[in-house]
Amino acid sequence: MADAHAGHDGLRDRVAVVTGAGSGNGKAIALRLARDGAALALTDIAEAPLAAVRDQVLALGRPCLALGGDVADVAGTDAAIRQTVERFGRLDVLVNNAGILRISPFPDSTEEDWDRIMAVNARGLYFAMQAAARIMRPQRSGRIINIASVAGIEAKTLSPPYAASKGAVITLTKAAARALAQYQVTVNAVAPGLIDTPFNERIDYELGVKRGLAPGEFLRQRGQDIPLGRMGTPEDVAGVVAFLASADAAYITGETVIVAGGWLMA
Repeated sequence: MADAHAGHDGLRDRVAVVTGAGSGNGKAIALRLARDGAALALTDIAEAPLAAVRDQVLALGRPCLALGGDVADVAGTDAAIRQTVERFGRLDVLVNNAGILRISPFPDSTEEDWDRIMAVNARGLYFAMQAAARIMRPQRSGRIINIASVAGIEAKTLSPPYAASKGAVITLTKAAARALAQYQVTVNAVAPGLIDTPFNERIDYELGVKRGLAPGEFLRQRGQDIPLGRMGTPEDVAGVVAFLASADAAYITGETVIVAGGWLMA
């Protein structure tokens, strides 16, 4: 049986920027887009993991830049987009994947929690879209894909500021889609549910292991009502992103695709 995540050449000659590409969903997205033929520019605040992902992309035979950076730094994101265009001559796909979650239940959330989460997940994403749009509008083509969360739809989260930031991602996706449609630039969001990433491993440790549960037990309990009977994988998310980046999704814009195994049904 063929590998369901093997990829194809649907993004050959396309250039993609992926933020937060050093691990988890971002790493899987970068590798999938590379397998589909894209040249890549990757950012992440953690430079060593990012360099490792760059090396994996290069091993797949695709050009790749590792640019580092914190998406909360708007000037740095502008510079990353500029360096991408200087290197590759164009920009076809932006995947706004970088995000943070701080476990801060409603009574305990601080101003600093709120400000940092919103700076990365919403403000940084918004201005990254602006920077990409400045390149994509004259091209009259492009794909912007924002990674949201089921938390932004039904507040399935242990952090209200995180839920607010991901709700903002969904709203900003719609606003940008309307603004950019006339330029044939599509903007969509992907809302993962419970995905097996280091992101959720930290949650399992903080809220499970520290309270006496066996490793993995907190996540198992949290996800036991997923109809498909398992947590998602980063590759599940990456496959949807690859579709939205492809020509097959040319007539889809302003939408949020839920990738949650039926955990959240409309």
